[in-house]
Amino acid sequence: MADLLKIALLGAIWGSAFLSIKLSVHETGPLWLVMIRVAIAFLPIAAFALWRRDQLPPTRHDWLVIIIMSLLNTVGPFYIISWAELHIPAGVTSLIMGVGPLATMVAAHFTTPDDRFTGTKMGGMLLGFAGLALVVSPGLSQGLGFNALAYAAVLAGMLCYVAAGTLIRFVRRTSVTMMTAVNMGVAIITLIPLLLLDGAPWPAMSGTAMLAALYLGLVCTGLAYLLRTHITVTVGQTYMSMASYFMPVSGVLLAWAVIGEPITWHIAAALLCVIGGFLLAKRKPGG
Repeated sequence: MADLLKIALLGAIWGSAFLSIKLSVHETGPLWLVMIRVAIAFLPIAAFALWRRDQLPPTRHDWLVIIIMSLLNTVGPFYIISWAELHIPAGVTSLIMGVGPLATMVAAHFTTPDDRFTGTKMGGMLLGFAGLALVVSPGLSQGLGFNALAYAAVLAGMLCYVAAGTLIRFVRRTSVTMMTAVNMGVAIITLIPLLLLDGAPWPAMSGTAMLAALYLGLVCTGLAYLLRTHITVTVGQTYMSMASYFMPVSGVLLAWAVIGEPITWHIAAALLCVIGGFLLAKRKPGG
């Protein structure tokens, strides 16, 4: 029971990230928000890695893979998802991102020898992507504009996460904790020249935006990673992935409860499709 509560908490934290972005990005802008988020997250993760006495990546191969992962797993998706939330609701963003684990199954089919498509996986993916179509169809029916670009940006962010996930197994001699700490450090180094080129001054933030950004970095990024690591070590990667079931539910409900984003029939139906897709895809054949 305690493990299930941890998984539900992790999913709820992931889902709450989209609300935190919505509450802060209009005041910070996407680029500054990513820097604030990454810098705040870097501190507890690096401290945890030092406490464990983890070693820096020992080979150029590991450094290269982690640098690429940083661009795909942190800088890229953090920025484009933050930009997207300037134009679309937080709950919708969480639903689109909720299809990510199903997209990972597609990637796994083509990149691993032992994680192939089955009938139940195919059905789950089709159901999840039907939910995605329900989410984006109202905006697209009004014409192609910023909403369409924002939907595309979230999809691109989701695909960045999927691509980064396939790279993890290519890191050979670096612990997961140090890999993530270096990931965040590389992101900070990458963002500094981008901020200098952008020339945007330090944003004047309201109390709400400051708290949201602090929560985003400390809880949604730093603490979520440590909790994810703990669950993976204690109960396994497969069980930990159940947190994805809770993420879109958390994202939609929090956006409704805190900032009043409406739950339309499209959103409710999409949520059911995404959750149903997860359950079906995880079902064992003949089970």
